[in-house]
Amino acid sequence: MSMESRMTAQELLKHARHDYMNTLHLLQMQLDLGMDDSVRETIDAAVEKGRHESMLAGLDMPATAEWLLTFGWRFPEYEQAMTVTVESPGNPDADRWTERFLEALFGTLSDRLSPYAEYRAGIHVESREPGWLIEFDLEGPFGMEGDLPEPGDDAPFEVELNSSEEGLKLIVAGRKVDR
Repeated sequence: MSMESRMTAQELLKHARHDYMNTLHLLQMQLDLGMDDSVRETIDAAVEKGRHESMLAGLDMPATAEWLLTFGWRFPEYEQAMTVTVESPGNPDADRWTERFLEALFGTLSDRLSPYAEYRAGIHVESREPGWLIEFDLEGPFGMEGDLPEPGDDAPFEVELNSSEEGLKLIVAGRKVDR
């Protein structure tokens, strides 16, 4: 699903409800099996995930934040973990451009994924003076034949992409704009 055909509120709530129900079922199973320590860990992990997702609002890049929040729903091939550190706003002028670039890039990457392999996406978002970055540590076999989308010469951010046998490391980083 491309961001041009944005998810409706009903679709967003459906995915969120599904995630919520999965967590509740996991907790119920752990309680039934007397796994008290696992229950605590599951609750702590859910709270921490929510805290990081909540911090994305401080990025002041709403389209990019929405893209990151819905990444796991739109690209279910990846087992995802995200950390967020926002000490100051990002660059709102780079917002739509960043979101469109990430959508094009991951759309192209998705077309190249093997249906028989496992993929993981570690996502780290950071924004502090004087800039912001989104870092992806992607594990799994990626077909790197052919060109990947480029952000363009006028992009308000830089992109660094490194591939290895383990996967890909992608960094999208930009500076703040004084207002």
